[in-house]
Amino acid sequence: MSKVNKMGDDDKRDSADISVVLASKVKFAELCGLLEKIWKTQGTDKKKRILKNFIDHWRQSHETLHKGNKDTTDSFYPAMRLLLPHLEKERVAYGIKENMLAKLLIEVLCLGKESPDAIKLLHYKAPKAARGDAGDFAGVAYYVLKNRCPDRGSLTIYDVNECLDNIATNNAAKKKDVVRKNILSLLTNMSAIELKWLIRMIVKELKVGLSQASVFSVYHPDAEEFYNVNNNLERVCRQMMDPNVRIHEIGISIFSPFTPMLGERASPDQAEKLMEGKMYYIETKYDGERMLLHKKEQEYKYFSRSGNEYTSSFGATSFDGNLTPFIHSCFKTDVKSCILDGEMLGYHEETKTYATKAMNTDIKRQQQEGYQPCYHVFDILFYNGKVLTNLPLKERLQYLEKAITPVEGRITISQHKEAYSNQDCADALNEAIDNREEGIMLKNPESVYRPSTRKGGWLKVKPEYVGGLMDELDVLIIGGYFGVGSRGGMMSHFLCGAAVPSEDGKEPKLFYSFCKIGSGYSKKELRDFNSKLADHWQAFDKRKPPSCIELAPGFKEKPDAWLEPSKSAIVQIKAAEIITSDKFRTGYTLRFPRVESFRDDKAWYECMTVADIEDLRQKSGGKLAGGYIELGGEDDDDGPAKKKRRVVSRAVRPTLAAQFRAADISSIQQVSQIFEGKEFCIINGPQTCSKQDMEKKVVEFGGTVVQNPGNKTFCIVADKVTVRVSNLIKRDIYDIVKADWLLKCVEAKLFISWNPSDMLHTSPQTVKVFQQDYDKYGDSFTKDISPDQLNVIFTNMAASDIDKLNAKEIAEIEDHYFPDDSPFGLFRTCKIYMDNNLVIGDPTTHMRDSSLDFLALEMRFFGASITTHLDQDVSHIIMDKKDLSRLNQFKDERRKRQRKFHIVTEAWVRECIEEGTVTHERVHEPVALSGDN
Repeated sequence: MSKVNKMGDDDKRDSADISVVLASKVKFAELCGLLEKIWKTQGTDKKKRILKNFIDHWRQSHETLHKGNKDTTDSFYPAMRLLLPHLEKERVAYGIKENMLAKLLIEVLCLGKESPDAIKLLHYKAPKAARGDAGDFAGVAYYVLKNRCPDRGSLTIYDVNECLDNIATNNAAKKKDVVRKNILSLLTNMSAIELKWLIRMIVKELKVGLSQASVFSVYHPDAEEFYNVNNNLERVCRQMMDPNVRIHEIGISIFSPFTPMLGERASPDQAEKLMEGKMYYIETKYDGERMLLHKKEQEYKYFSRSGNEYTSSFGATSFDGNLTPFIHSCFKTDVKSCILDGEMLGYHEETKTYATKAMNTDIKRQQQEGYQPCYHVFDILFYNGKVLTNLPLKERLQYLEKAITPVEGRITISQHKEAYSNQDCADALNEAIDNREEGIMLKNPESVYRPSTRKGGWLKVKPEYVGGLMDELDVLIIGGYFGVGSRGGMMSHFLCGAAVPSEDGKEPKLFYSFCKIGSGYSKKELRDFNSKLADHWQAFDKRKPPSCIELAPGFKEKPDAWLEPSKSAIVQIKAAEIITSDKFRTGYTLRFPRVESFRDDKAWYECMTVADIEDLRQKSGGKLAGGYIELGGEDDDDGPAKKKRRVVSRAVRPTLAAQFRAADISSIQQVSQIFEGKEFCIINGPQTCSKQDMEKKVVEFGGTVVQNPGNKTFCIVADKVTVRVSNLIKRDIYDIVKADWLLKCVEAKLFISWNPSDMLHTSPQTVKVFQQDYDKYGDSFTKDISPDQLNVIFTNMAASDIDKLNAKEIAEIEDHYFPDDSPFGLFRTCKIYMDNNLVIGDPTTHMRDSSLDFLALEMRFFGASITTHLDQDVSHIIMDKKDLSRLNQFKDERRKRQRKFHIVTEAWVRECIEEGTVTHERVHEPVALSGDN
C-alpha cells in the first residue's frame, strides 16, 4: 500500500466524506495487485498471510490519518466490499452479465464483430473460442485487453466503489444511459489486470482460493459470527477495527437483519446420538419462507433468511400490508418490542390448508389468489429490550407464549411434542410423509440460539435424507450448458426431458423439457460423462431449434448445445417433489433435483414419458417419498440387538390422489335426458361440488364421462385453471366450460346453451358461432340477459377499456358530457379509508357494526374508491363521530407523510352530496375528547 502522507488543509474533507478518506488515497491497482498475488500463491495459510499484511498496513495508515479518533466512520469497508462482493446487499441489481460486458468491450476497443477477439469475448464458454480460459470471462477478457490497455489505471478504491454504486442504483431506476456511462468510465481508466478483477467483482466471483470465512478470520476472529448476526458488512468493518477487542455477546438489535439459526441434516437413526440420549422436541417442518419479524411499538419489519426485506408486502404499520393489519392486535399489550423467528406460509381460509412449493405460490408477493399470508412462529429472540439468544429454547418458548395470542390463518405458534428415541423420530417422519409435509425438526430444549450455524442443537429430518425413501426418475439428457471455473471447457449442467409416446407404439420422436440439473456428481464422473458424449453435441440454434426437442414457450435459458436423443443417455434423478412450472414444456419440474447415477444399462428410449410424470405427481400430490422407514433390531454373536433401519413400501399408496379419481357410477340412476348423447371430461370442481359429484350429475342427467378428452368429447368442464387445463387450452381444439354452467343446467333441469361468460376457453368453431350472436364484450344481439350476465359484461368492459383510464380522466369525461345533470362522479377523484376495520386490542373481532359500512356503499354510488388499507394514495379517512379512539393515531400517521390526507366525519359527505360539489374538509375534521389522548 502506498505511504499515506499527513493531511494538509487542502486535503481536509467534510463530515460526509470522512468515511472514505483512506479509500480515496489507495489506488484500485494496489487491491488488484493483492488479489493477483493471492491467486498465484499456493496454500490457504500463505494466502491468508498476504491478506493479513495488507489489512495490517491499512490499519496502520488509518491510525496515522485519524490519530486515534474513535468516532470516525472511516474503516476497511470500502476494500472489504470489493473482497467479498457477493455480500454487498446494496449491489444486488447491477443488471450486468458477461454478454453485456463483452459487447461494451467490443465497442470500446472498436473490434469488428467477426474478429477473433470479439468472438472470444462473445463465446467465452466455448472451448475452441476461449482456449485455456473456457468458462472464465474475466480470464478471456484479460488476454484480449492486455496489449490494449495502460500498464496502470488511475482510479482509487473510492472511485471504483462510487461507480459501482451508481451502476446498481441507476439500474434499479432503469436509467440505462447512466449505467452505460459509468461502465465505460471504468473500462477506459483501468489496466488489463484491474479490469480482470473488476469483472470478477461485478459477477461476484473472485476465485482467489480464499473462502468468505477465511477473509473474515484474517480481519477479526469474531467477524464472521458478528456478520451472521447483523448481515451488515459496513458495521462489521467499523466496529471491529481493532482485532484485539473481542465481541462476547451477540448483538442482535431491532430492525437490523441477521441470518437465522439453521438445522443440521439428520436421519431418524441418528436422533438419540445427536441429542445425547436426552429428551428432545419434535416440530412439523412447514414448506414456507423463513422470515424474521421485528416489532417496535407501532412499527414492523420483515426480513428473509438472506437478509432481504419484505416489509412492503406484509406491512410496516397496522394500516398497510397484507399481514400486519391482521396480527397487530395479536401482540399482548405489554409487548413494546420483539423479534420473532418463523415460517411465512400461504393459508387458504375456505379449505383451511397451507400452500406448498409444488403449488407454485410465492407468499412474499402482495397478492396471491386464494391464499393469505400466515406467520408460523417457532422462536423469539428479543423481548422488550432484552436479548434472549443466550437463554435455552425451553425458556424462550415461555416468552413466546407471553408475547402473542394466536389467530388461525394469521399468526400461529409452532406446537411441539417431547421425544426420547430414534423410534419416536421415525414415527414422526412417517406421519409427516402421510400428511405430505416437508419433514420434521428436532430441537434440543437446552439449545441457545446461534445465528447462521447448523451445529447448535437443531436437526432437520426430511424423506430425501433417508436412502431408499424417495422415488427415482429416469430422464433423458437433451441439452447442455457450458461450465465456468473448474468446470470450464465442458458441459456442467444438463437440460433433461421426458418422452412423448408415439402413436404407433414405436420409439419416441419428441421430447419435452422437464428439468435442469447441475449437482450430485463428482468432477471425475462429470469428465467421464462429457468424454462419452463429446462427439455428439450440436450447437443450439435459437432460430432453428431441433424438431425432436420442445422447450416451454418463452423459455429464456436456451441450452448452449443439444443432443440427438438416440445419441444421448439416461440419468437417474432424485428430488424432493414435482412442482408446477411454466419454464418447462411438461408444465412441471423438480424441486432440489440431483443426479444419482448415469444409467449405462438403459436404452435412450426407456426414459420416463410425460404421462409417467403426471401419474407420479398425482400419487402423492407431487411429493416423491415412496416408502416408510422402519427401525428394528437384529441379534448378532457379539451381544444384544443393534438397531437397523430399512425402508418398506407405504401400506396405503393410491395410484391416484382422491381429488383426481373417477367417480363410482355403477349404482347411479338416470333422472333426466338433458345431456343425452354428450360426452364430458371433468377436470375439477368447486369446493361445494367435487369432480366425482359432478360426474355423477352428468350420468344422472343422461350424459357420459371420460377421464381424457377425445374426438367425441362434447366439452371439458373445470372450475379453475390448473396445469392440465392450461395444456388443453394450448391444444386449442376443445371447448372448456366453467363448472358453474354445468351446475346451472342441473339445477334448472334444462340444457342451457353456452354464452361467452360460461367459457374458460373457446374452440375455433365455437368462436365463429359467438361472433355471429355476441359483441366483443359478450352481450347477446338477440337474447335478454340476467343481472349476473350484465355484471360479467361490465367486468369485461372494465378490463378492456375503463382500466386504461384513471379516476381523474374518468372525472373529466363525466364533467364534459354531464356538466349539470349527473352527480354520480362527485367523489370520483377521492380514495376513501373507512375507520371500521380492526378493533384495537381484540384479536377475535374483525369487523364492528358501523354506519360507515352503509356510507361506504353510498360513496361508491357517487364514484368514490374505497380501500381497506391506509396506503399512500388515500385522500380521506372517514371516522364515526361516536368512536374517535384512533384519531390521534391517524394524525400521527399523517404527520409522517409527504402526501397528506383529510380526516372527516359523515357530516362532510352529507354536505358534499347536498351541495353537489366537494366542499372544504377542515370544518368537518373531528376533535378528540380530552379522555382520548
